Amino acid sequence: MTAAVRLDLARALVVAGIVLYVPANILPVMTITVTGDVEPLTVLGGVQELYDSGLWPVAGVVFLASIVVPFLKLACLSWILLLHGTPHLRPQRTAVYRILHQVGTWSMIDVFLLAILAAVGQLGILASVQPEPGGLFFAAVLLCTLFAAEFYKPTLIWNPDGDPQTAQ
Repeated sequence: MTAAVRLDLARALVVAGIVLYVPANILPVMTITVTGDVEPLTVLGGVQELYDSGLWPVAGVVFLASIVVPFLKLACLSWILLLHGTPHLRPQRTAVYRILHQVGTWSMIDVFLLAILAAVGQLGILASVQPEPGGLFFAAVLLCTLFAAEFYKPTLIWNPDGDPQTAQ
């Protein structure tokens, strides 16, 4: 795959991620029924619910992993891709790329949250969880950021044409 194709794919995925980020945070991601009380929750609503339940450390982790991390990944990728080809900013782009990968490790926390929700869904009469469309948008944002970061290789920062022989 050529460097130009990698750049175009990364840019397209970042734009898609930015577009999908809005409905991922506005639409409900799940409807929780606990002892007959039905409540649709957005990501931020879930954070608020956890906080109100006294689980503020968990609420903080969910807020970081579900709202801050995807936003930071999209912002970092946007900045790197927007300034691609500016030789005087290579060290800054390299630093932002390192931040991007450090932040990206927090994305895996969402997998553990899904496992917890699956366990809650097994409670039957006491509680149930129903997926909502916001969850699909949220998953799509995570996939867009994941694949965009994979398509944009760090060698493209120092070798804009993707050829290792032409490092400047």
